[in-house]
Amino acid sequence: MASLFASLWSIPQAAIAAGNASGYFRLGEQRIEPRHAVAVQADSEAAPGEAETWIYLSVSPFDAAPVAAAFDPDDGVREQASDEPSGSYVKLCVTADGHECGIDFAHRGPTRNFSSGGHGELALVAQTPQRIAGTFKLPEAEDFFEETYQFDLTFDVGLTPPPGTALPAGGGEPGKAYQIYLTALAQGDFDVLRELAGESGAYRFPQDDPTSAKETLKSLRDEQPVVAEIARGRVNGDQAVLWVKGEDRDDIMRAGRVLMKRTDAGWRFEEAELDAVD
Repeated sequence: MASLFASLWSIPQAAIAAGNASGYFRLGEQRIEPRHAVAVQADSEAAPGEAETWIYLSVSPFDAAPVAAAFDPDDGVREQASDEPSGSYVKLCVTADGHECGIDFAHRGPTRNFSSGGHGELALVAQTPQRIAGTFKLPEAEDFFEETYQFDLTFDVGLTPPPGTALPAGGGEPGKAYQIYLTALAQGDFDVLRELAGESGAYRFPQDDPTSAKETLKSLRDEQPVVAEIARGRVNGDQAVLWVKGEDRDDIMRAGRVLMKRTDAGWRFEEAELDAVD
C-alpha cells in the first residue's frame, strides 16, 4: 500500500484534482447547493493505509493542490474560501474502510459553522487511491438546538494525495532536528532552544527574564514526547511531516504528526498534532 501511495505522488495534481458535486445542505435558513469537490488524504495515522479521506463539497471551486499540501487540509480550504456565500462548503470525512467519520458545514456571509457525526446514510460506489464517489443523505430533518438540518449530497472526485517523497528511516535530517529539539526541551537547554527558534528565540527565551523563559519552556513541554520514535516521514520542498510516538513528562503516550520547516539555518520544529493513545 505504501508503494502505491508513493507512486501516486508523481501524478500531476491537475489530473486528479477536479471533481463534481450536487445536492444540498441546509441548516436552519442557510442552504447551499455545492457543485464542486476536491478530496485529499488526511494522513494523520502512522500507517499510510489508514488515512482518512476528507471531501470538500463547495459552491465555488477550490484548488486541491494547496489543500493536499497543507499540514491541516482545513487551513488549505479556509485560505481559499471567500467571505461571500459563494465561499460556503461542506466537508465529509470517510475512513479508509468506507465509513462516515463526520460532516462539517461552513457557511459564509453570514458565517455559520456546524459539525456532526454518526448521522446520515453514506453509500459509496467507488473508493480507490485514485477516486471516491457516492452519496451521503439525511432523509429526515434532525434538530440542532432550535433549528433543523438536512442534507442530500452526491460526489464523484479524484483523490489528491499529499505531495512529496518518503524520508529514510528515522526521518532523515528533519527527524534528527526534531530529536535535538526534544532533547533541548527535556534538558531545559535555553542556548540550543534560542538557536533552534531563530529570530523568535531572543524574545521567547529572554536571557534577562528567566521566569518568562521558564514559562515558555513549560508550555512547549506540554504534551510533547521526551524521546520520540519516528515511524515514517515525508518531505515536500522546505516542509517535512514526521509521524512520531513517545511518552511525555507525565508518562502519557503521545502519537501523531509533527511539522518541520527548513530555514537557512537548517530544519526547525514548527508545530505538532499529537493525541494521547493507549
